[in-house]
Amino acid sequence: MKDHGSFKIIITDNNPIVIEGFISLFDPFPEKQIIGIAHDGRDLLTLLQKNHGADTVFLDLHLPGTNIYRLIKDLVVQHNYLKIIAFSSYTMPKLVQDVMEFGVHAYLSKTASLNEIVYAIERVHKDERFISNSVYQKDLKSCPEENQFSLELDGSQLHFSSLTEREMDIITLLGRGFSIRDIATKLYMSKQSIESHQKNMMKKLKMKTTHQLMDFAEQQGLL
Repeated sequence: MKDHGSFKIIITDNNPIVIEGFISLFDPFPEKQIIGIAHDGRDLLTLLQKNHGADTVFLDLHLPGTNIYRLIKDLVVQHNYLKIIAFSSYTMPKLVQDVMEFGVHAYLSKTASLNEIVYAIERVHKDERFISNSVYQKDLKSCPEENQFSLELDGSQLHFSSLTEREMDIITLLGRGFSIRDIATKLYMSKQSIESHQKNMMKKLKMKTTHQLMDFAEQQGLL
């Protein structure tokens, strides 16, 4: 637990407007220093390998080429000192619940105020969890495109959280062109077990064909 108000922050977002907004927000607070900007999960992990001073990361949940659940898991396992604050335009309760269970420390809507953002940082560094009130405020003026994208996220990303680590390994290898037999050899499993896992994944994700499964894997940044 930190016992002072000095924080070193990495912003992980692909939107330059959001990044500039964070820089402007924290400019009056020299004790809250942005030490890095990442545009996707790979950028973030590279930054963390090079810079051991970071203690807080703001994480957009829709990053290009990024499996967000696997990224969160990597952060929790490999960088357990890091406080993870989800900062997202998606506010479905199930999504909030899922990422908090995966190890996120706080969840903020992108409509959160400066006070909420600063408060979230201070709370998580007291080893507390925090969900902003703005997460549950429905924006009735949001455009249809945003609503549709939220529905698409609800139909894939939330189901994705139900996959086990082994299932994620299998779907990744399938997408990279490995045969069922090759995957069984690589993972020291039987061919029947791999086929069973594949059927379970398709059932969980409500998909009927392997092609749909591969499209899904690509959308989630697994391939």
